[in-house]
Amino acid sequence: MAVAELEFTSEILNSAEETRAIASVAETFFTNEREDRAMFTRNFDHKPFQFRHALDQHPAFQLPALLKAAERLSKDPRTAGKSHFESGSPDRNAWFGARPEGQTIVDAIASIESGKNWVILKRIHEDPEYREILMQLVPQLSEVAGVDIAKVYYDPTMTIFITSPGRITPYHMDGETNFLAQIHGTKMVYIYDGKNPNVLTTEQLEKYWTGNLPKIDYPESLPHGNWQYKLQPGNGVFNPAIFPHWLQNGSEVSVSVSMNFKRRHDATIGASRFNHFARKLGLQPEAPGRSKGVDRAKEMFFGRAYEFAKKRLKK
Repeated sequence: MAVAELEFTSEILNSAEETRAIASVAETFFTNEREDRAMFTRNFDHKPFQFRHALDQHPAFQLPALLKAAERLSKDPRTAGKSHFESGSPDRNAWFGARPEGQTIVDAIASIESGKNWVILKRIHEDPEYREILMQLVPQLSEVAGVDIAKVYYDPTMTIFITSPGRITPYHMDGETNFLAQIHGTKMVYIYDGKNPNVLTTEQLEKYWTGNLPKIDYPESLPHGNWQYKLQPGNGVFNPAIFPHWLQNGSEVSVSVSMNFKRRHDATIGASRFNHFARKLGLQPEAPGRSKGVDRAKEMFFGRAYEFAKKRLKK
């Protein structure tokens, strides 16, 4: 993680008094009833589940506000170029494309209803207005999940997806744990069990965690995943890290808010990185998950050194 990213993460997660002060006067965006807490406790960070929210009522997530936010992000030298947009009609086994020439991200949002566009406003929380919203959401999610997210995770990230009617988001996976909240329109989310070796092999995971797997193979035998969710305004889905997924919009423009978190220490990631390089030496290391002690040892003696080296290279 770069120095600037570390400073920003610390500013969001470690300003406990400021965060609590904001949260105390903020609207409650997530239901905190007994059944919701029980659902989060059973499934959080382990398997997908749907949750309820009120983010679709927030004016900052409506299209006019997002259009203004895109203008600010594109003009700010700290955020310019981070967001992405593309046009076309990919299938679920495609890969992400290039930005169309002669078009800006503001143009892509303005034509979102009539076009075939996919817009992602990355790290929108670096805009002050959305940073404040994220600071409200972190303690609320922590309360309903029963986990102090600030202690267990780092680099809280807010991303906005704005997508044309019928548009597909191709099959892919993310290394972060992810809450996807639907704001406008509907979409289907198809999620695959990343712990199933028929979905992701040990070697694929090793390559992914060492940056050597840009695209994963779509399982033709499982076209609609292990879990299927229809998202509409007011609900969302939790997607654990490395659980592949693809999405398809309904007949309206879709707006979704994604909140991502990276686990500070994960022995299986460190073990996967250790195993990747061990195979290069001709060894046949034990796959992660079979021995917690072995995984912790690999993560401690190699995984953390790998993370440290990666952060130094980003500076």
